[in-house]
Amino acid sequence: MASGDVVMQHHAVPMHTDVIIIGNGPSAICLSYFLSGNRPYYNGSPLSNEFLTKRLEENPGVSLIEQDLPSLCEGLEGRSNNPVALLFDSLFHPDADLGVDNPSALDWKHEEMHEIPHVVLGKTKPGGTWQKIDGSMQTISQNSWMELPNMSFKEWLARKNRDSPTRDSLLGRATVGDVKEYYAAYVKLQGLEKHFRDFHTVTSVQRVFHLRSNVDSESGEVEPCCRNVRVNHTHCWEVRGYCTSMDDQGVPVARRDFCYVAPHVVLATGAYDIPNRLGVEGENLPTVVHTLGEFEKLLSNCEASTVTDPVLVVGAGLSAADAILTAMESNVPVIHVFRRRPSDPTLIFSKLPKAMYPEYHHVHNLMKGKEVSELYKPLPGHTITEIMHNKVLVNCKRSGTVTWFDVSFTAIMIGSRPDLGFLPREGRHLGIVPEWPIDSKHNIIDIDAYSYQSVHEPQLFAMGPLVGDNFVRFGIGGALGITSHLSRCSKKNLL
Repeated sequence: MASGDVVMQHHAVPMHTDVIIIGNGPSAICLSYFLSGNRPYYNGSPLSNEFLTKRLEENPGVSLIEQDLPSLCEGLEGRSNNPVALLFDSLFHPDADLGVDNPSALDWKHEEMHEIPHVVLGKTKPGGTWQKIDGSMQTISQNSWMELPNMSFKEWLARKNRDSPTRDSLLGRATVGDVKEYYAAYVKLQGLEKHFRDFHTVTSVQRVFHLRSNVDSESGEVEPCCRNVRVNHTHCWEVRGYCTSMDDQGVPVARRDFCYVAPHVVLATGAYDIPNRLGVEGENLPTVVHTLGEFEKLLSNCEASTVTDPVLVVGAGLSAADAILTAMESNVPVIHVFRRRPSDPTLIFSKLPKAMYPEYHHVHNLMKGKEVSELYKPLPGHTITEIMHNKVLVNCKRSGTVTWFDVSFTAIMIGSRPDLGFLPREGRHLGIVPEWPIDSKHNIIDIDAYSYQSVHEPQLFAMGPLVGDNFVRFGIGGALGITSHLSRCSKKNLL
């Protein structure tokens, strides 16, 4: 990965483990659960896919981790391009895409002999990006699709809300606040806390070589790496960064460096750290925001009665829709600028069931003109050309005409990308399209279909949105592929 092999510096005492997971969202949490010795077994429940059922029945009592994944994945289809994600989802959420909520076809056993030492490094509390989103918003997915292995989200939510069940939870959708709490509770209740390092920010990942015999079995500390010493594996990874201590109010009070060394690194950072930008003049003005959190903060800082001009929202995805709904609920008028036709079948709204997502279909109907509101003005087929504080220049692609609009502020909600600044060249050499920025929609990390190992960097893995699985129910499937691969490595004494 780095240009040349690197000898570790000495400003932080290196700690050795077998796997370093960067990111602590649901994908990382699920992988930690697998690596802690928890193994899935097919429990014999009938599946609608008879071919898959037959293959599973050929190996009764054998964990999925020990089975031939390519054979089990053969012929599976669904809303992920990763076959192992489809396999795991087919068993964890049988027939979910048919609109049913069948019980899992998996049983879980804790087998201590299969534990693989690992650490999980996250910038936040467990939950990753979910910890940064406003807690009152609803999830897109059904609440059962947010759950992790062996801990029912519905049962956890019922216990949490047993005195006052909410309307949304009864409808099958949870709030982001519920999801945050669930993931934090999962780590605690499943005994994973010893592996998690919260408020740890990674700043560099690079190749090193070291003598495994230098590891101190008591402390876990390892002596400085040695150049060109190869034992059991081609190289190790050195992961450096800093951790922040927080006071009771969540304010940072201290910072210190850390260094971990491991033969395997898993990238599970998600893809929502850096908002995409239009690149137009005036985009850096204080009246322009790029995230829903910033948008809500601006709205809360001004009374609706004092907002004389509308807010302008750019984008045609769910984050833009959330901003529009938030503004209209505050009685603030919206000008909505988006490039595509409102009837474009690739818009996300077309893929959401109307009964489950009435608020998003309301926005879509406003975009199409099927519903009308004095608080909403759609500008389909338009783009922004320039921003000047409280004025925005908007261009109509069809006619070429440009118009200035007076606005209170502008929300540019056009998606986001992962922050891989800790990798050389931001990991651009890892993508399907070499040297393009990694993007969860347009240029995912190129991995082996069954092990989730990078095809460009041995012993480096990726999962979740980084490999195109933007929904939790598919993102967690990578844990099966990675653990299966590492289990085979362990048997060959390669860990």
